Amino acid sequence: MSVLLLACGLTGVPAPASAAPQIAWRPCPEDPAVECGSVGVPVDWSRPDGPGIEIAVARRKAGDPARRVGTLVFNLGGPGIGGVRETVNAAGIFSPELLERFDLVGFDPRGVPGSPPVLCPAGTSSVPDNPATAEEYDRMLARLNAYDKACRELSGPVFDHADSESTARDVEAVRAALGERTISLYTLSYGTLLGQRYAELFPHRLRALVLEGNLDHSLRRPVDFLTARARTSERTFRMFGDWCRGPGSGCSLGGQDPAELLDGLMARAARGEIHEPGVPEFVLTPEWLAARIDSHAADQSFWPPLDDYLIALRDQAASGAARAPEPTEPPESVENPYAAIFCSDFRWPIRDFGELSRIRDAVRRAAPHLRWTLTGWRDVAGCQGRDIAVRNPQRPYRFRPGTPPILLVNGRHDVATPHEFAVTVARRIPRGTLLTYEGVGHWTYDASPCARAAVDRYLLTLALPRPGATCPAVPVTAEDPPTGGENLARHPSAETSAPFRR
Repeated sequence: MSVLLLACGLTGVPAPASAAPQIAWRPCPEDPAVECGSVGVPVDWSRPDGPGIEIAVARRKAGDPARRVGTLVFNLGGPGIGGVRETVNAAGIFSPELLERFDLVGFDPRGVPGSPPVLCPAGTSSVPDNPATAEEYDRMLARLNAYDKACRELSGPVFDHADSESTARDVEAVRAALGERTISLYTLSYGTLLGQRYAELFPHRLRALVLEGNLDHSLRRPVDFLTARARTSERTFRMFGDWCRGPGSGCSLGGQDPAELLDGLMARAARGEIHEPGVPEFVLTPEWLAARIDSHAADQSFWPPLDDYLIALRDQAASGAARAPEPTEPPESVENPYAAIFCSDFRWPIRDFGELSRIRDAVRRAAPHLRWTLTGWRDVAGCQGRDIAVRNPQRPYRFRPGTPPILLVNGRHDVATPHEFAVTVARRIPRGTLLTYEGVGHWTYDASPCARAAVDRYLLTLALPRPGATCPAVPVTAEDPPTGGENLARHPSAETSAPFRR
C-alpha cells in the first residue's frame, strides 16, 4: 500500500509514473476483450497506512493502437453508478472514434458493488417523509439516524468514507497504477464533483477534463438548491405541454391543458384515488405522482410515453384502498450507496420543522403544478438527522496554475443539474468553456450529435468550442421511444431512483 500511496501523491504532489505498481489484469467475465482488475487504496486517505480496500477497474484498449491518444477515465455519476459494467457496454456510450483512439478505463467507486459496497437493511427506506407536523419531523430524523447506524454495521468503514474527495484520490491511484503520466477524464452529472475536485488536487495529471451536467458545490442554502431544480422542472413540464398541443405531435391529450390535467390528478392522488397504471397495489401519493411526471418531463425523449401515462391516469377509475402485495422473502440487505455518498458531500443546515416548512413552501411557489421534486427533497430533507459525517462539504473550488483548459457541457433545460449551476462552475474555472445544449434533458452527449461532436473534438485535439457556443435542440419524435420508456408503469424504486443518474 505505501508504494501505491507514494505514487499517487497523497498531498497532490505528482510522483513519477514509473513508481506506480501495475494492475494484475484478467479478462472480464462479461467480455474477454475487456480487462478487469483492482487497485488498492486506503479506506481513509488521511491515514495512508491504515486499512485498505480494493477499487474495481476495467480497461478497454484502444481499437487502433497506432493512433492511440492516451487513457480516458470516466465516471457517469449517480451517485452510485459503477464503471466496470459500463466499460463492457462502452459501445453504447462513447463514439466509435473515442473507442478507437483511447484506452477506456472505468471503475466502481467506493461504496458501489464491485468495490466494497454500502449495504443497508432490506425492507427499510432512506427516503424522507413529507412531515406535516414537528412530531412527524422528529420521527423522520430518528428513523434516518437509525437507518444509518444499521447501514454502517453492514457496510464497515467504507460507509464513513464514500465522499467524492476520497473518490477523486482513488482516481489518482488508478492513474498511477496504470503507469500514465496524465489522463483524460470524462465526468457526467454527480461525477462532476469528482472531476472538479480531481482538477483542483491534481491539475498536472490532467490532459483534458469534460464536466457534463454540472453540480455547483458552492451552493450552501438548501432553498437555493431546491428552487433551482423546481423552476426547471416546472418549465420542462410546460414545454411538454406546448409540444403536446402543437401540430404533428401525435399527443393524445389533444387540446387539453396538461397543467390543468395534472392539477386534477394531484387532487385525486391526495384522496388516494389513483394508482400506478398496471400496478394497482401502488396507490399514488401527490409526492410520487410529481416524481413520476418530473422524471419523464425532464427528458424530451420520454415525452411521447408521458402522454400515454397521463391519459392512463386520467381515464383510471378510483382505485380505493391499496391491494396487499403478494408476500415475498426479502433479502437481508441491499446495496444503497446514495445517501452515504451524497450526504457526505453536502451539508444542508435546517434548524427545525418550521424552516423545513418554509423551504417546502418556496419549492411549491417555484413549481405550482408539479409542486414537488421527490428526488430533490431526498437530497435535502434526506440528509437531515443522518449519522453521516460531511467529509467534503460545499465550498468554491480553486483551480491552480497548470490546470488544462476544461470543457463544460450542460442542457439549457436540465432538471437534474440546472444550467445556472454550470454557469457558476464555469466562472470559477480560469480556462473553462461552457457549451450549452438548447434542448431538454440531462445527458447531452447522448441526445445531441452537435454536443457529441464537440466533446469528441476536444478530447481528441484539445480544441474547445468558442465562448458562448450552443447546440440546437433535437426535435421530439414519437418514433422509436427510448428503451423502457414505453412502459412507465413499472413500480418506482425508492432506493434506486436518483436525480443524477443518466
